[in-house]
Amino acid sequence: MNRSDRSSDRSIEHQVTEKLIVPPSTGPMVTSSKPEAEPSMVEFSRSAADYPRPAAMPPAIAPQRPRQVAQPVKKPASKKQDLMSARLLRERCRQLSLSLFFREQAPVRSIGFTSTLGGEGKTFMARMMATVLADDSSEPVALVECNWDHPTLHEYYGLPATPGLAEWLRGECSEAAIRHQVSYNLTVIPAGSADQDVVRLLRQLRHEGLLQVLAAPNEFLVVDLPPIMTSGYGMLAAGLVEALLLVVRAGVTPNDLIAEACTQLKDLPVEGIVLNQVRSHIPRWIRQMM
Repeated sequence: MNRSDRSSDRSIEHQVTEKLIVPPSTGPMVTSSKPEAEPSMVEFSRSAADYPRPAAMPPAIAPQRPRQVAQPVKKPASKKQDLMSARLLRERCRQLSLSLFFREQAPVRSIGFTSTLGGEGKTFMARMMATVLADDSSEPVALVECNWDHPTLHEYYGLPATPGLAEWLRGECSEAAIRHQVSYNLTVIPAGSADQDVVRLLRQLRHEGLLQVLAAPNEFLVVDLPPIMTSGYGMLAAGLVEALLLVVRAGVTPNDLIAEACTQLKDLPVEGIVLNQVRSHIPRWIRQMM
């Protein structure tokens, strides 16, 4: 493992519990991931007719509180387990990037992460994908933020919030002012402040082409997009990229909303669904061989 892998593992060591990625498919798919209900403890008792009637009524006895069954205490995940989960996530991102950016037939140069609702982990997945791709590729990688509803990349990387993509599109700054090199092969472009002209800026990007306008020669773009159902411009932004991944928080996001998001995205190049925060039932000794 090289130095960049070790530093990336440590940086996400305390952020990852367990995350799995659905392999790319020919189109969007909905995976039900509700956890199975654990069997409840049931007490069986005979009916009153099965017992002989007493000769005299016994004295009243105060009802006793039902005995409480102690619940098993879950042990917190160790650092070793966290590190293993982080490495597993990196490998899933590496497999996904290879299948999209380096495939023999029609490889892509831009991929976007969207979600049904906010707070499903799409920004985390976009950061992870950009980091792994930058480590593996000899080509430059840019992580672009197109989510003006909730911009966070500047906070994570310690960058100024403005100027960003919006200011550059309005002609208020140079391109060099919005490109921040955070590692040897990775550049971050924050969203900036779009105010009331988000739709106009997105239409400008779609008309001119994201790659043609923003990407340097041979540069790969990983784009953090707004959610589909809770953002007024989510669908407009989703059309910026050559490939889409829909991030779903497993067991939390309602299935009917996921289905509705997939319906809206049916005419766009959705490569698969990312199930975020899935509790794996694969034995640990098998996961170590993956």
